[in-house]
Amino acid sequence: MNVGTPAPNLQVPDDLAERDQWILWRRELSNGRETKVPYSVEGHRASSTNPHDWTEFPKALDWWRRHPQSYAGLGFVFCGDDPFVGIDLDDCLDESGALKSWAHGIVERFSDTYVEISPSGQGLKIWARGDLPANVAGVRVGDGQIEMYDHARYFTVTGRVFKGAPLEVEHHTADLLLLYERLTRATHKSRWPLQPLEGGRIPYGQQHNTLVSIVGTLRARRVCDEAIEACLQIVNERQCERPGPRAHISRLVRSSRRWEQRRDPLDCHRQVVAGSFDRSCRTDRGDAGHRRLTRDSCQRS
Repeated sequence: MNVGTPAPNLQVPDDLAERDQWILWRRELSNGRETKVPYSVEGHRASSTNPHDWTEFPKALDWWRRHPQSYAGLGFVFCGDDPFVGIDLDDCLDESGALKSWAHGIVERFSDTYVEISPSGQGLKIWARGDLPANVAGVRVGDGQIEMYDHARYFTVTGRVFKGAPLEVEHHTADLLLLYERLTRATHKSRWPLQPLEGGRIPYGQQHNTLVSIVGTLRARRVCDEAIEACLQIVNERQCERPGPRAHISRLVRSSRRWEQRRDPLDCHRQVVAGSFDRSCRTDRGDAGHRRLTRDSCQRS
């Protein structure tokens, strides 16, 4: 059944809408199993590797609105020329629409980028900026499954934003590589390592990565230094399992000014890890009133 109900005001991030990488899709049976088959606006099957089969967002949306009986919705194709990575969390929502425990850490980590509910209503799709060494197909985690793609695949698009997620696609190069490594490791664990503690507290050992991610997101949105530092100081004091000295947070904000001059987000991450934040992890001898941020807290879990 391919009776779609095109949203009258379907909204997606401008970063995606501005690219001519849109297709249509519909459900078809293949060997007794229902599959989501991509189609071009010309009416033939579309290839996820042939740009001639893709079109611009307004044209794809208009075609769907004119032929709702023929197509179930829109799709976005990932290709090597775009900076996007898609994370598909299958069966991560329960019957009430609540997030299952195995997906909490991932959604928490990518909470500042675009996330929407899948057509089934049982999964989520996350868009982020970055690169992958290779696509990742179908890794079982908990009672669900995770897939990651940055080329030669497409995502169905519903526009059903998950819990107020922003209409922005943010940089998450380091987080994407970490998730990739966890999923492709031969003895990978089913638990995403960046799980928040009870009450949303940030575990000791994950504080550095979390604070760096917050700084990068706020600076990318042109938030001023004073507001960035105020935000980080609150997060440090109220949510970090072992709060670090206030002076270290101030140095982190000052050192981040150079980030926006760097175009490669992976190079930026390496610079912070290897340089400025290593220095900020050294405690001032006179700051005994705060717990220490040691180098251990700067290491990945």
